[in-house]
Amino acid sequence: MSEAAGVTRQRSPLTAGLPFAAGELRDPDRIVLRDAEGRLFPSCAEVRSTWPDGSIRWALLDAQVDVKAMEQADLTITYGEQTQPAPQLKSPLRATDRGDAIDVATGTLLARLGKSGSRLFVSVSESRHEYLDLSAESADLRAWDQAGQVFDGVVDTACIEESNPLRVVVLAHGGFVAEEDRLLSWIARVCFFAHTSTVRTYVTIVHDQDRPQIHLQRLSLALPLSLGDAVQATAGSHSGLWQFDDAVEVSRDAPLEMTQSNVERHHIKHSTPSLVVDRRSNCTGWLQVADANHAVSLKVRRPWQSFPKRWWTDGRQIGVDLYADLQQVTHAEGQTAGRRYTEIGYEPHPAHDKPLRMPQGMARTHELFLHFGVPAQSGAQIDQWALAQEMPLLLQLPSQRFADTGVFGPFQPFREQLWPLELRLREFCQPPNGRGFVNDGDIVRFERDDEGRQCTRTTENLAYDLPRSILRQYVRSGDQRLMWEGEAAIMHLMDVDTCHHQTEHPDWIGGPYFEWSQNHHYADTSERQLSGPHTSHTWLGSLLDFYFLTGYQRAKEVAQMCADYCRRAAPYEWTESLTPARREAAIDTQTLDWPYSTRRVGWALTAMGTYYDAFPEERFLPAMESLVELLDSWQDADGRWRDQIGSHNRGSTPFMLSSVLQGLQLFHAATGEERARRMLIDGARYLTHHGRTIEGIFYYKEAPISDSPHQSTVMLLPALAQVFELTGDRHVLDAGYRLFRWLIETGGVSTYMLKDLFAFMPLLEREGLLERWRDTQTMPAVVDLNSRDTD
Repeated sequence: MSEAAGVTRQRSPLTAGLPFAAGELRDPDRIVLRDAEGRLFPSCAEVRSTWPDGSIRWALLDAQVDVKAMEQADLTITYGEQTQPAPQLKSPLRATDRGDAIDVATGTLLARLGKSGSRLFVSVSESRHEYLDLSAESADLRAWDQAGQVFDGVVDTACIEESNPLRVVVLAHGGFVAEEDRLLSWIARVCFFAHTSTVRTYVTIVHDQDRPQIHLQRLSLALPLSLGDAVQATAGSHSGLWQFDDAVEVSRDAPLEMTQSNVERHHIKHSTPSLVVDRRSNCTGWLQVADANHAVSLKVRRPWQSFPKRWWTDGRQIGVDLYADLQQVTHAEGQTAGRRYTEIGYEPHPAHDKPLRMPQGMARTHELFLHFGVPAQSGAQIDQWALAQEMPLLLQLPSQRFADTGVFGPFQPFREQLWPLELRLREFCQPPNGRGFVNDGDIVRFERDDEGRQCTRTTENLAYDLPRSILRQYVRSGDQRLMWEGEAAIMHLMDVDTCHHQTEHPDWIGGPYFEWSQNHHYADTSERQLSGPHTSHTWLGSLLDFYFLTGYQRAKEVAQMCADYCRRAAPYEWTESLTPARREAAIDTQTLDWPYSTRRVGWALTAMGTYYDAFPEERFLPAMESLVELLDSWQDADGRWRDQIGSHNRGSTPFMLSSVLQGLQLFHAATGEERARRMLIDGARYLTHHGRTIEGIFYYKEAPISDSPHQSTVMLLPALAQVFELTGDRHVLDAGYRLFRWLIETGGVSTYMLKDLFAFMPLLEREGLLERWRDTQTMPAVVDLNSRDTD
């Protein structure tokens, strides 16, 4: 466990997924965490997924650990039937459902969360001091539409979602209402930890009403404070080289605001004395409000990456606009300073200086932290706390553990002796480039419109399970940046890209919007028609990886929604028309209509199979069986599935068939059905013998114009590895090896492809086919400069 923020951690919460091999462990109480000296850390674990034999596949560990700034702490996890459970934790953490509210005690903090009304945070106290104004009636959450209408947040329900001796999660649902009108809904997950006064809250807004779209002018969370008369505030804004502004007095007549308007652009405004500062840098996303004895701090994670944001206080409230109205920004007067070398060529990301258009079904999540305690002595001290939230501790298991347990299937751990290859894999892993309220976490392309405004155009919508590659490279390398960027991609996929509500197309719910959409949701740049989801571009594996690695419940919920979307939307009706006779007439000139697309079937089957592999819920089996039946009728005697390629050509499309082979692979693993095994082998062998260029690399499509190697066929590799294991067919191995080598040596690897390479590399290593990348150069002996020749 490496501390990378430069902040000493004491009793720091740590939540991490632990993988186990089949049959290895059945009782989560027999997981014990110790430091390097063998001392017990407070910890507890629970089961998150099991193998078919009932043994634990994934457990979620909660712990509290100590580590010094910029140091690495070695931890030991012991487990198994011979491991004695740790003594029962004596924890002060308690959660009590009182009927009208939920009370939580952490040992340092007492909090009351409302189950109805306008206040989610009803009370927060410590040592008999109340931090919140109990008489305030204003809502904690508020939203404004483009007309300026205010919609107050109300709590519909709240319950204790998770509870163990170290962590409690309260799940609340609510909405933004004005009289009889409801603009949006919201979901909050409020997380409390034993012995701590910091509260983590995930706030998700969802457009689940029947309007086709809304325009959101402002979205705010604010808490009423109960502080003394002389109140000061400190904002997370660098005034110099890692220096922060001094605290300023604040009141209703002298509020303080800090606004992040774009990447590398933030502003400070204070009324007494009149002060407006424009800074060409990113703020750090925190604000502290304090009197002489008590302070409340508010931190937003990924503050500048998800602009526009505004932090504000008048001494009686502390608030953050999660979507800020930039029309209120006042800029400093005077001459603009010259640009530094780092600013040459600066291009702003698409501006959010107008009300945000949210199409029906879109969501957006923010992670916030609140701390209640004594005032900090300096801005640097507050920043230490904020950095600890921005860069939480991560438990780095040896990557070999993930390979040995099989929780990811075949998986290549990091190999130091193959460092030339590992360096290439690192270079290929490029996190998404999107920044801003909507774009953060996705791969986006920009274009200036006729007015010169930077606009979001084509978006990847994280197709082909791209976040899974980022997360798995993190697991291999321990590069913490990849975990945080992968987390942002997961949040984007869950919220912006997934359809959560649709009045006209209820069948869309749970599906991710189509790859190559314009501005994430639209069919073209006019942005009038929604592109919608398609089963041809549907993946959920990364959501499950994230759920198992972190325990974040919403990831599992959205993965289940996606699997159910595929279950509903897959083209089962093709079974009636795609008969053996029609299959044989595929290239007959009389067969004019061929609406069948292998990837519409294959990725739906793969998504359901991926979810079923983790959570074998019976409703998915009949749907999967129906698709296998369809694929059986579709496959010809040679093992080929045909797609429409040209006006008359109907042939094999290897990159699309990767979806079919992966789906059959998962279905066979779930059921052991011999027919699926046969289809998988026949399909892979057909492509091996008939789907490659003269150089032996899989072509794009079975057509002269497309008879060239294509990188996207990398998605065949997991199934090819499985077919080799089933048959020992060296032709299959040769096909996979040539594809792998071509991709690595030509630099043709996109980030999403890494997961497929990792699944094939164990086979290549076992067969000695990775040796070409081994560093065989013998290093000269290291000379000890302190030694002296005594001869």
